[in-house]
Amino acid sequence: MKMLFNKNIISAAVLVLLFTSCSKDFEEINTDPNNAPTALPQQLLAPALVNTMTYNMLRNRNFNNELMQVTVDQSDAEGRVFRYDYRPNLSDYLYNGLYSELTNFKDIYKSANEPLGYNASYRGISLICQSWIYSILTDTYGDVPYSQSNLARDSGIFEPKFDRQQDIYLDMFQKLEQANSLLDSNRSIAASSDPVFNGSISRWRKFGNSLYLRLLLRISGKPEATALVSAKIKSIVETDSLRYPIMKNV
Repeated sequence: MKMLFNKNIISAAVLVLLFTSCSKDFEEINTDPNNAPTALPQQLLAPALVNTMTYNMLRNRNFNNELMQVTVDQSDAEGRVFRYDYRPNLSDYLYNGLYSELTNFKDIYKSANEPLGYNASYRGISLICQSWIYSILTDTYGDVPYSQSNLARDSGIFEPKFDRQQDIYLDMFQKLEQANSLLDSNRSIAASSDPVFNGSISRWRKFGNSLYLRLLLRISGKPEATALVSAKIKSIVETDSLRYPIMKNV
């Protein structure tokens, strides 16, 4: 009898705690009034840039250099690149890593397009970095997810289609055109958020247009793109050079 009484007391206490702990203002109470609810562009840019460059540098060291025997692993065991023994992890590392950083760069664009973090320069930098990463991916793997990539969280697309390399290149050109226009506003960014150009918008703009030139040259040998490439290169370096500043010296 005493045990049953104790159980009833405990049950009643639990019910009281449950009811008193609930509140109609639960979300308001648990909202941090001192910090932004989402990451701002200046918080995302530096880690995304550093991580992207790390993936590229390690791929260059562990694959390119070993393949060309610029460096050679001291071990002579199996799975060594300089022995032309390639394993799937070499491909997976770059592919998975760069797509993860694309999510961050797309978040930068989204955040910089909202009132709290609105900034045209961050959007322009995001588009340049997206184009840079996509160019590495498509040049390395050919047809890759592009138009539907990195949409699992927002759109529920977990199996994105693979876009043709030709279509990817044409859309990257559009991104770089838009980036050049956005950076023309010269909206300042936090220097501490930019480990590459220390907040210099003019250098980012030059980098974007120089990347544009590089990608145009990549497809200059394609017969179907000859007219487009020739006209655009001439526009960037001659007829409209003031609109398209490029890197001539650092």
